[in-house]
Amino acid sequence: MNRLIVIIFIALVSGCSNYQFHSNVDKENFDNYFKPSHVIVYDKKQLLDLEYTVLGAVEGSSCQEAEIDVPASQREARTKARFNAADMNANGIIFHSCLNIERDETCVSNVICYGRALDVELPVDE
Repeated sequence: MNRLIVIIFIALVSGCSNYQFHSNVDKENFDNYFKPSHVIVYDKKQLLDLEYTVLGAVEGSSCQEAEIDVPASQREARTKARFNAADMNANGIIFHSCLNIERDETCVSNVICYGRALDVELPVDE
């Protein structure tokens, strides 16, 4: 009886060996999704002890296009700025300000955050 179970199991496993798995998951989507996590947000005090180069100015905005949409947020604007910094190959960012823009013809609410993209030399642990 045990032999019969083993033979059936082997037949089932070998029958699936030619099975190919296809997915819509794309490596680039993962890279883009996690891109802002590679950019560390610093404040001025943290940068005093670090060597860094300013790569340029960055901004990010959050726009609530319709009344039924999620309101614009500083969190989303800062994340978009971190995306932009990552596109500049930055590993750090320092924010200067975030502004709440009044309602206009395109956005019910709008937040824009401004900062600088940084290339920070991280200390080597000895």
